[in-house]
Amino acid sequence: MLTQLKKGIIVWILGFLTFLAAVNVLNAVMHGVDKSADDSIGLYLIGSVVPDIKLRDYFWISVAATCILLALTSITAFQRIPDPHLFWRIDKLEEGMANNADTIRVTHMNLVEDIENSKKAREEFMNKMTTNLRNTKKEILSMVSKNEKYMQEIEENLQEPVREMMSTLEKYGESIQQISTSIESVTKENRKTLEGTMKNQIAHIEKMTKRVAKLEEKLLPQPIITSHNKPEDIRGVGPRLGEELRALGIITVADLVTTDSRIIAEKTRASRDTIEHLQTTAQLLMIPSISEKHVELLEEIGVTTRKELASQEPIQLSQKLEAITKTYSEQGKLSENEKPTIEEIVSWIRHAKI
Repeated sequence: MLTQLKKGIIVWILGFLTFLAAVNVLNAVMHGVDKSADDSIGLYLIGSVVPDIKLRDYFWISVAATCILLALTSITAFQRIPDPHLFWRIDKLEEGMANNADTIRVTHMNLVEDIENSKKAREEFMNKMTTNLRNTKKEILSMVSKNEKYMQEIEENLQEPVREMMSTLEKYGESIQQISTSIESVTKENRKTLEGTMKNQIAHIEKMTKRVAKLEEKLLPQPIITSHNKPEDIRGVGPRLGEELRALGIITVADLVTTDSRIIAEKTRASRDTIEHLQTTAQLLMIPSISEKHVELLEEIGVTTRKELASQEPIQLSQKLEAITKTYSEQGKLSENEKPTIEEIVSWIRHAKI
């Protein structure tokens, strides 16, 4: 508080002196209206004490004094007085920094000591590892040298048996060559006899194969159509559509089944659905023992493709077909002989999976 009071008194004194200096500047300006710059005049308020001076010097001395006093007043007024607490805090901060410096010094010494200990331990470990590696290397080299000596002894011991074996093999080779010569002579004599016998057996096998094929045709069920049939053999393919198919290069049922239905529909008058129906019908008719009536029955229960038929369970499919065949029999569309048996249904599914 005392410091603030001192600062106020100093600022007030400097301000008053600045005011007096400004009054002298004003006095010089007023005298300059009536007098010239070289005339001598007395200073304002202190003219009786100080001798007269020229008006020019009086004006510039007053201006300089005003500026200097104004600057001193401003500096004194705006200068901050240091806070005593700030000095106390700075002392505490310096004391803390000194303590921290001591702590850092001790920590640094401990860290250096730890690094040196770690370095020593690492060097000891590396020395042990180097010693162990050298010992291991010596042991391996000694083992290698022992193995080399052992292999040399084995090689020396085997040389004599190998020579005996080679001589024995040479003797056997001569015997084998003699036997081979004898076999060639016998083979030449019997070759003609064997060729005649083989020809007779081949002819007999061909005859048996043809007989078996005929028996299979008689005993095993055959499909109504095959891949070599004409498209007209499928119900729904008339002469006109057959001509259009042949114009596209579709000559057999196989061509019809493997050609994209979209392409056929674009080049013929038949719709794509019709072509797809003909293709699926042909696939079903190519299964042995399936007739056109059977295809119609399968379509009634929703089985329209070979893949769908292959995924059926025989008993369930037989039950579904039983209901449809009963209706067809009552309407006179299906005879008793045309009703599919469980064995036939099992055969259909088995052939559809192939």
